Amino acid sequence: MISSTARDSLVSAILLSIAIVAIAPAQADNNAKIQPTIQTNYDRINAAFVRKDIKGATALFTPDYVNISPEGNKQNLSEFREHYNNLFTRFNIKLTSTKATIKTIDTNASGIDVAIEQKTEGTVAGFNKIIINQTSRDSWLKTPQGWRLRQSKILTSQTTFNGQTFKG
Repeated sequence: MISSTARDSLVSAILLSIAIVAIAPAQADNNAKIQPTIQTNYDRINAAFVRKDIKGATALFTPDYVNISPEGNKQNLSEFREHYNNLFTRFNIKLTSTKATIKTIDTNASGIDVAIEQKTEGTVAGFNKIIINQTSRDSWLKTPQGWRLRQSKILTSQTTFNGQTFKG
């Protein structure tokens, strides 16, 4: 015979298991609905970067946006904008294409976490070919204005310069 405490614990565990099984497909369905919106946001951000429109590229960022490098260095929104402005002006970087591919979307307490692969191609000083491949984990926040990018944590980054891996 099972004690009432053990029985209650068993019933609770079974109900929790049923709830998890019931929630998982609903969560996957919700993520499937969110993915096209987030992909469109990445496409808009990337199109603005190709145009060298830094303000437009960061229009979908939250005011407290943080970019984190693989080494753990952080840039706030203002520093991020200044960094890209310097890249475009001082080094005459011209992006020809940049594409983010969503790998996973996970819901968290304040929004969603999105794992992406990003490939960027362009030229430096008008003739040197540059290719940047990155993976990142991005946090998006749902706001009254729509989904906004709150944090990008770059996990890996590889740059080739005229076909040679760049170590800088």
